[in-house]
Amino acid sequence: MPVIFGKKCPRCKTSDCRPQHSRTWPNQVPGVQTFTCSKCKQDFFYIPPCSILIDKRISERVAPPNTLLVRIKGERQQFAKIEDISMEGIGFSYDLDLQKFAQENFTIDLYNCKQGTFLKNLPVEVVSSRVSVQEIAGQQVTILRNGARFGRLNRIQEKILKDFVEGFNGRGRRSNNR
Repeated sequence: MPVIFGKKCPRCKTSDCRPQHSRTWPNQVPGVQTFTCSKCKQDFFYIPPCSILIDKRISERVAPPNTLLVRIKGERQQFAKIEDISMEGIGFSYDLDLQKFAQENFTIDLYNCKQGTFLKNLPVEVVSSRVSVQEIAGQQVTILRNGARFGRLNRIQEKILKDFVEGFNGRGRRSNNR
């Protein structure tokens, strides 16, 4: 559970946040406030002097092997590395210099390169983003890591997604990505 000192977002570390007026049990405790980051849309608690990230996933995140990829449609088709996946959402990273997004809602495709199976047109909504610069093959590359929540899936998509996730539960590894 990411914790950071001060009233700022534990994910992107900006102090540009707006208060939430929810009636959850932590807000009933004197001094506890709930905020949403204006930049990355992450929810967090502020309990002076610390901010604590709120993780809303219900099911366990699994880090699948590198044979499962996300295809991102856009100006140029691009594949992204899946950092973690669950029945509620997916974390993936890609070269930001090659693909830019203007919207927060779009569809992705999942490809299992080893088995030759795929799942197309999964609706997702980006709920968090983190930018980093990495050196790859001697060049500086801007990597964007998105955390996305799945939108409304039909029954067939839910079934195939469940097979993807459960198939990696034993062979994949538990993800510590947040």
